[in-house]
Amino acid sequence: MSAEYRPLIEKAVLDEAAFIRATFTGLVPTAEEPWKKVTLRTVEIRGVPHVQFSYFDERRCIAKNYRGPELYEALMRLLEWPVRNVSLDTTAESIQVTVAVNGKVAIRRQPAKAVEAVRAHDRKKSLLLPDGEPNAYLQAIGFMTKDGQIRADKQRKFKQTNEFLKFLDQTGELEKLDERPIHVVDFGCGNAYLTFAVYHFLNSVKQIPTRVTGIDTREDLLANHRQTAADLGWQDFSFLAQRIEEYVPDSPPTIAIALHACDTATDDALAMAIRHGSKIILSVPCCHHHLQAQLSAAAPPAEMAAAMQHGILLERMGDILTDAFRAQILRMHGYETDVIQFVSAEHTAKNVLIRAVLRSGSPSPRVAEEYAAMKAFWGVTPYLEKLISAAAVV
Repeated sequence: MSAEYRPLIEKAVLDEAAFIRATFTGLVPTAEEPWKKVTLRTVEIRGVPHVQFSYFDERRCIAKNYRGPELYEALMRLLEWPVRNVSLDTTAESIQVTVAVNGKVAIRRQPAKAVEAVRAHDRKKSLLLPDGEPNAYLQAIGFMTKDGQIRADKQRKFKQTNEFLKFLDQTGELEKLDERPIHVVDFGCGNAYLTFAVYHFLNSVKQIPTRVTGIDTREDLLANHRQTAADLGWQDFSFLAQRIEEYVPDSPPTIAIALHACDTATDDALAMAIRHGSKIILSVPCCHHHLQAQLSAAAPPAEMAAAMQHGILLERMGDILTDAFRAQILRMHGYETDVIQFVSAEHTAKNVLIRAVLRSGSPSPRVAEEYAAMKAFWGVTPYLEKLISAAAVV
């Protein structure tokens, strides 16, 4: 990175009291550093401020949190990479750096907007569903007290809800959707705190006309959800007592979500979304027994035998492979897909989020080749492939 602006960026990022966020784009990938974009933002971890680095290539996003000497080292490594654009915000100013093809550098600095002049790791002020403000919907589902405070026993669910909505919003696709109203289906909605959150967020916060359908087999839960929706006066908000694979939507789901749908229910939801061409898919998988059973029943690849003899590692490998296969199948069907951390492991052990956005154009043949190679190496057949093959979609 040019010495012309490196000290400016370094000083801004290391100013813990003022730094908010930064985006580095136009990076030149290498074998050691394959990233095309890196974003930085302030976060709090157990009350301690850190800077979160999110590294993006064509298919992945890897997030790492730093502070102190580790932050300095990570920033120094980043500043060594050639870059075309840097956008940086502090509480005092916004900085835009542009590097032309001929190497000419343009730097633009302007005062920060008033709305940005707050600490970005002050999460209470930046939550999509804020705490401290009375909200009829949050009160109706039992998350919030009458004075606007989140109940102690609902803090983790509240955190998960906000994180899920953030990942939905960060797709950048919501305002681009043509359908009105858009149709959201929550497969395996269960307690439905997420179902209610998505309806409220899209209709009331984003002002996007939306109808939501929750699917689950437990009629007793659904009856309570229907009553809560009626008490709130919400329209186009329904719950159906059905198995996921039996559901026949009256219109294709624009957005398909599945939070902690156990075992193959996640695959049922993904297959349904792929079959109907859902534009956005967000899934937090839970159990992964189907592939784990295949791994346990067969001899592992010789290269992995030493690791797979341990039960806990076999189980975790089953989890990893199941979600890796799911992501690859989504890519094969035209989805830009990433697998990212949903929330910190301290909130839930099941903290992987599969996020997929349907793109136009055919995927690279390499995607299918990678999928076939992975299947051959492990000697397994993912359940999602069976579902799609049975529906003659593959």
